[in-house]
Amino acid sequence: MQKVRYLSLMVLLILVLYLAATALFAWLFRVRSEASQITRTPAPTFTPVPPTAVVIIPTATPSPTATATPTLVPSLTPLPDTPTPVPPTPTPTPTPGPQLVAANTVNIRSGPGTNYPVVAALPPNLVVPITGRNNEASWWQISNADGASGWVANSVVQASNTANVPVVVAPPPPATPTPAATPTPEKPKYQFEPTGWYADTNYGLTRFLGNITDAAGNPVNGVYVQASCGGFSAISNPSGPVGGLNGEGAFWPPGFYDLTLATKPVPCKWVLTIVTTNDQRTATGILSEPIEVEVTYDKSIVTANWRKNW
Repeated sequence: MQKVRYLSLMVLLILVLYLAATALFAWLFRVRSEASQITRTPAPTFTPVPPTAVVIIPTATPSPTATATPTLVPSLTPLPDTPTPVPPTPTPTPTPGPQLVAANTVNIRSGPGTNYPVVAALPPNLVVPITGRNNEASWWQISNADGASGWVANSVVQASNTANVPVVVAPPPPATPTPAATPTPEKPKYQFEPTGWYADTNYGLTRFLGNITDAAGNPVNGVYVQASCGGFSAISNPSGPVGGLNGEGAFWPPGFYDLTLATKPVPCKWVLTIVTTNDQRTATGILSEPIEVEVTYDKSIVTANWRKNW
C-alpha cells in the first residue's frame, strides 16, 4: 500500500515538475522573443562635411476653405455725361528774330563804318541777334550776352529775318587825329658828302677816281673834284660824259670822275673836295667837307665816292 502511495507521489511529483518546467520554458521563450524585438540598433557614425547653404522650401500653405459670403449688389447711380476729349492745339514754332552769322572772324566796330575803331571780334559760326541797322542796311548793330553792342559790315556776314530791323542812330565817328608834324631833318651842312674811299695798288700813276650819285643812287653828272697837296691843287673834268678840258671826259660813264695827276706815285696826304669852278683851274666854291686820303709808293690809286644830299 505504501509502495502504491509512493509511486503515486512520485508520479504526481513528476507531473508537477513537468508542468512547472513547461511553464518556465514557455515564459523564458516569450521574454526572449520580446527582448529580440526591442533590441536597439547602434547609432551610425557620421563623417563631418563642409557646411552647405540650407535651402528652405516653403511649405505650401493650404488654401483656407472658402466660406460662402453673401454677395452685395450695389445700387447703380447714373453718372453725368462725359464730354468727348478735344485734342490739344499744337503750339506753333516761334519764328527766330533777326540774326546773323559770319563764316570767318570779322571785326566788331563801335559804329557803322571802317572809320570807327575795332572794339571786339565776332568768331565764325556764332549766331548773334541783330538789334539795329544804319539807313542803308550796310551795317548791322549786334549785342552779345553781356549787353555790349557793336557794328559789323553786312558784306562780311550772313543776315536773316531782317525785314523789321529798326534804324539806329549811330554814334558820331571819332575825330581824326591830327598827325604829328614830322620833324624836318636837319639839312646837311654840305650839298655833297663822302661815302667812303680806299687806296689801291701802284700802277705807276697818282690817280683819283670814283662815282657821284644822289640820295636815291642815281648818277650825278657835271660835278668837279679837286685834289690838293700842300700848295699844289688840280681839278678834275666834270663827272659823267660831259667832256671838259680837251674833251677827255666825253666818254665817261654817268656819274664817273677821273683825275690823273702824275705818271708816278706822289706820296702825300692829299685832300679831296667837291668844288665849283669856271675855268677848271681855280675853285670858286666848296660843296663838300674835305676828306684826307693818303698816297704811298705801294698804293697810289685812290677811289673816293660821293653822295649829293640835295
